[in-house]
Amino acid sequence: MFGNDYHNDTKQIRKDHKNIVNRLKSIQEDAAFVEEVSEVISRLPLVANERCGSWYIDHSRHKVHSAYFKSTDGHMNEWDFNMRRNNLHLIEPIAQHGGCILVDSTRKGKRIPDALSKTVPIWCSVINRAIQKHTPRDCWDFDLHTLPSVVSRSEHTQIEARLDMFADRLLKVPALIERLVEQVKKPLRPLWLTPQSSLYPLDPDTDFWPVVCVSASQAVETGCQARPGGYLYVQGSGDDEEAWSLGLTPRLFWKNQKEILNVSSSTECELKVCQLVAQNNQMEDSDDTPYNYVENTTLAIGSRRAGRPPQCWDNFDVIVNCTLDEYEDNKGHNGYLQLKIAEGKKGQNALFDCIPTALEFVKQPLSQGKRVLIHCAKGQDRSVGIALATLAAFYDPQDGRWLGDRVPATRLGLGKNQIQQHLVRIISSRPKASPSRVTLKKINTYFMS
Repeated sequence: MFGNDYHNDTKQIRKDHKNIVNRLKSIQEDAAFVEEVSEVISRLPLVANERCGSWYIDHSRHKVHSAYFKSTDGHMNEWDFNMRRNNLHLIEPIAQHGGCILVDSTRKGKRIPDALSKTVPIWCSVINRAIQKHTPRDCWDFDLHTLPSVVSRSEHTQIEARLDMFADRLLKVPALIERLVEQVKKPLRPLWLTPQSSLYPLDPDTDFWPVVCVSASQAVETGCQARPGGYLYVQGSGDDEEAWSLGLTPRLFWKNQKEILNVSSSTECELKVCQLVAQNNQMEDSDDTPYNYVENTTLAIGSRRAGRPPQCWDNFDVIVNCTLDEYEDNKGHNGYLQLKIAEGKKGQNALFDCIPTALEFVKQPLSQGKRVLIHCAKGQDRSVGIALATLAAFYDPQDGRWLGDRVPATRLGLGKNQIQQHLVRIISSRPKASPSRVTLKKINTYFMS
């Protein structure tokens, strides 16, 4: 009997955790704290860490920058500065405003996620250290700054021992480190805020640029807590959105929050969300930037929306579609090529086989300065792989100069570091780029074999 009661209670808790009303009202509560932080430190721009952080920023009121600091890069013995998600696109808004406010949250068990407590401090220290190694500066702080209440002295020391190695990775990309030396006038330093923190304005005349790490959710021992408003507060509600959001996006929620939550039941809320998501999908609207040009080139990487006719032909001269789906009106266009690459593991061999076809198709247009779009569904993986192959085949990895007078075959034998430099340029231009390890391995194999 006791076993059945326990099973039923556990089942109800799981159901309450996924209840969309509980989640959205919890997000509103956490977002109010983020809004308060933004008002107190109004000069700094808001940055959402991954999709989770984006839920806690009112998109109807703020321009939201995005970042991709992974907690796994801060896990014990897994500490890393990952060049595939180097987040160096944040340097521009940080330099412009003298810092930034980085928003994330964590679920039951922690006050601050590893992404904020360890990955970001590693990032700040590595950038500061690489700049100091390249161009020594007086009184330049490149120490690792962590919270003693979260990171033990032993772990801090172990992380610190790896930082020079991480900094050397940046130094292997001359164009990248030179840009950092030019842009970063003060060392970066992480600071931390939670709903339990006292808020106060930051002195703009500090000798560092603050990366204010805001853990938006309240730390609740059980992970959830009943609220007077009749809902269950769920810590870290923005996380694991696939399990509860019904396709709702942060931007769509903040645009329609009153309409979504002004309902009498969870069922009504779910129906309203499904209606809005369906309408939104019909308009093919999304949170994603449709495309980004790789700096100093006429090559763009984008999502499916970027290749939608007829608007796409106003923006581009040539379009390479790296998906199994295609818009009917694009078929037969002289500047259109479909590379039938399935998503996931099924498409990896097809991606490798399509590289020669893609290079042959885009070489002449790029040499003539024509605008070339390479797109997949989200502009994150397959299109990035084909674009990376294009850069490796035709462009100088140091400065991005056109080298396309050479046939692609002469570009075989490139080093891994050269391909890495091209990848860094892509990620700097399109922060959403997130090629899988398998995709990168296919590109390396093509050019290094």
